[in-house]
This record gives sequence, C-alpha cells and structure tokens, in this order.
Amino acid sequence: MESYSSSSFFDGIADTWDANETLSIPGRINRFLDIVCVFPGESVLDLGTGTGVLLPFLSERVGVEGHVTGVDFSKNMLDRAKEKFGDIENVQFMFCDFEARFPDGRFDLVMMYCVYPHLNDPKTLLQTIVSDHLTDIGRIVVAFPCKEDFVNNIHGEMKVESDMLPPAPVLAQRIRGWGMDARVMEYSDDLYILEIR
Repeated sequence: MESYSSSSFFDGIADTWDANETLSIPGRINRFLDIVCVFPGESVLDLGTGTGVLLPFLSERVGVEGHVTGVDFSKNMLDRAKEKFGDIENVQFMFCDFEARFPDGRFDLVMMYCVYPHLNDPKTLLQTIVSDHLTDIGRIVVAFPCKEDFVNNIHGEMKVESDMLPPAPVLAQRIRGWGMDARVMEYSDDLYILEIR
C-alpha cells in the first residue's frame, strides 16, 4: 500500500484533487484566514501547497508589498497550482521535499493547510522551522477545513492509518511537549486551527 506521505501518491491524484470542495470553500477559507490574521506585507510560505487552493487568498491578503511561496513535493500538484495561479505577481512556486531540505529564508507565516498528517517527522520539521525559519513575529499555522474525524475517515478508507490527525487540543499538547509554544485558535466542526511559535 502506497503511503499518503509519498510524492507519487499525490502525483497520481493531482488531476482530481480540486474536486474536493471541502478544501476550497471560499467563505470557510476567508473565515480561517481572518482568524489566523494574515497581514499586508507579510512573507508567507504555503508548505504543501498542493494545487494552490490558498494561494489567491494569501496573495490578496499580503498585497503587493508581501510575498507568497507555494512549496510542494509533488510535481504534478505543483504544476496544477502553476497552471491556475502562475500569473499572480507576488506568488512563486518551489518544487522540493521540504522535510529533507527546507526552503531558505525566514517567514512571517508558514502555512500547513491539510498537510500535518502527511509529515514523516513532524517534530523535527516544526523544530527546524521555529528555530531557523521564522521572523521575530513568525508563526506556523496547522489548519484543516474540518475536524479530525473527517480527515481520519478519509485516511482510514484509503488504508493509511499512519496518517491520522489527533484532536487539536491533543496535538497542541504534544507540540508543547516538543518544546514549542502551541495554541488552539479554532476547533469546530468546520475549522481546525493551531498556531505554533
């Protein structure tokens, strides 16, 4: 069984990914970004950007003084994002395995939208980002447009039990145990948001 954490898995589903409406409801995305507080002029790294669902929303919020970089380890997913949003001036794209080599630079916001369960070593990645890649005001946001039950049901159906998402309070406590600040910003049926510093 192929891992949900493998680039070839995501390459294989890139053409149908955007059909999942739960991930891309504009009202829900805007509400979630209101809670997260994305500011004009910020430098944002959309880690695991996939087909770029968040890119136009992030681009609009950071404005011409800001910058958004969409990163993914699936070439096909990133190609779809470029097809859809390659003409947005303050957005760039990067193809890389961000767990093996994290993109250079410091960011005001590192966004992990629908990404966390697919990480092979979340502790090391989060610690690396916090210590080496955040600005003084920087933060990581782990977010989903639903509670963990919805995510885990999908992963369970695909026989990928290792890619499960814990409840937000449990994940926040785990991350605090790894030596970082973590707080639940929203935890409802249609939003799951954690902030990490």
